[in-house]
Amino acid sequence: MTSIHFHPTNETLALYASGDLDSASSIMMSAHLEFCSHCRHRVADMEENLARELDLSTAEPLSNDMNAMLEKILAHSPEPQLETNEPTATYLELDNRRFHLPRVLQNHQDQIGPWTRLPGKIKRAHVSTAGQSKMNFIYMDCDSVLPQHTHQGQEITLVLAGEFMDEQATYRPGDFIIQTSEHKHSPKTRADQDCLCLTLLDAPLHFTSGLATLLNPFSQLFFR
Repeated sequence: MTSIHFHPTNETLALYASGDLDSASSIMMSAHLEFCSHCRHRVADMEENLARELDLSTAEPLSNDMNAMLEKILAHSPEPQLETNEPTATYLELDNRRFHLPRVLQNHQDQIGPWTRLPGKIKRAHVSTAGQSKMNFIYMDCDSVLPQHTHQGQEITLVLAGEFMDEQATYRPGDFIIQTSEHKHSPKTRADQDCLCLTLLDAPLHFTSGLATLLNPFSQLFFR
């Protein structure tokens, strides 16, 4: 597996370990952890430290704060999977291609919408989640480009397959990329390489270059 160079922040890892991360961000984190042994170990250490702080073996009654922390950790623990006759979907299919579906979404393929086309040889499939942020699978075909833009909020991108690049770096499977209003970039793929990503946006894009600025009145197309 390729080396992963971009990771969630320590704050995000801590929120995930304590069960305080919102559901959509938790999906992104769970998918990243499938790729990243470094972050899996970090989360395991954080959970162990939280459990040690709770000191469940003490005979002293837990305080209200400690009880609340325990409830959050227990709520974060995965629930047992009920037996079902329906097969688990392990792949995402697109144009006669099959991509491995993150485990966190394998039992929820009914929440993944149909593929639609966007400008620049890009396709999108919406993923229904709780909250205001918008989650999508984004597929960039070979030799595709998204016009230069910045972000009115935060965008998290997790590369699932292939690779893409922008003015700052090249991103490969497992990379967890965070972009904000401080960043401006134009993602693209090589002529011989496509890319599949899972993205989470909490506000529309804002295009910043040339004719692409004419797309700004329609930027909601990228935020749904």
